[in-house]
Amino acid sequence: MALHLIRHTRPQIPEGICYGALDLDVGDSFVGEAEVLRRQMVCTYSGIYVSPLRRCLKLAEYLDLSFEVDERLREMDFGDWEGIPWSDINQGEIDSWASDIAGYCVPGGERFQDVIERVGDFLSGLPEGENLLITHSGVIKACWVQYGGRSVDDVANLSIDFGGYLSIPEGI
Repeated sequence: MALHLIRHTRPQIPEGICYGALDLDVGDSFVGEAEVLRRQMVCTYSGIYVSPLRRCLKLAEYLDLSFEVDERLREMDFGDWEGIPWSDINQGEIDSWASDIAGYCVPGGERFQDVIERVGDFLSGLPEGENLLITHSGVIKACWVQYGGRSVDDVANLSIDFGGYLSIPEGI
């Protein structure tokens, strides 16, 4: 099974604001970013699966794809940090999270390990062939841990652009 991963396009939110589970709309650059993605999608997919958050659903609809929505593909819930400028979040909490990316539970939210586990559960049920996920940076990183054999520390430093298209080939 090959796994193709698309991060949603730039959302409608100012720079520097923490978000994950917030159901944000797409930003002003949506059409241009979506058209770049359309040109990158060159194969026929066995299955197409999309996060239930609006920024992913709108992309899948714009690309005129036949897809299934799966709750396990939603972004990490940053709990009390959602919608707050990163600069206003207690630095001690951010440091605790940074020193234990997988295990630290964001106040009122979830651990990255929770994301890894739900993504693993999702991946275990995928059909053979080429599968496409339209989802979020945290979920894509969890896919790299679960399916691509990368460590949590390695993916923590992985930068995924808005509208990014990545593939994890079969057999990694």
